[in-house]
Amino acid sequence: MLPVHMWLKVILIVLISVWSVSVTRQHCWHIGSGIREAVLRADDTWLLSMGINVHVSAELLPNCLIQPWLTVLRFRLPDGKRKSLILLPDNVDADVFRRVRVRLKYLHQ
Repeated sequence: MLPVHMWLKVILIVLISVWSVSVTRQHCWHIGSGIREAVLRADDTWLLSMGINVHVSAELLPNCLIQPWLTVLRFRLPDGKRKSLILLPDNVDADVFRRVRVRLKYLHQ
């Protein structure tokens, strides 16, 4: 173990706590600017719902993770910010989840 001053430990604990609350609010409780809904249109563009009456078009980035047990979609918003959407098999209908994964693999070829 490395000797670290107590004040540095306290600062790191506070920073990690603030970061975890921020991530939980955005990704778990959908408070703030987290993605609430993603719609893939027929012309392969995405429409993201970021809150009440906030809809933006987004570009799907090529570095998405597409697995049977986890799918992570990365989007670039018009203002240049990047957002991620995590899809798990138990929070989406099984058939819809399979079709989305197949469609995403087709788009990334």
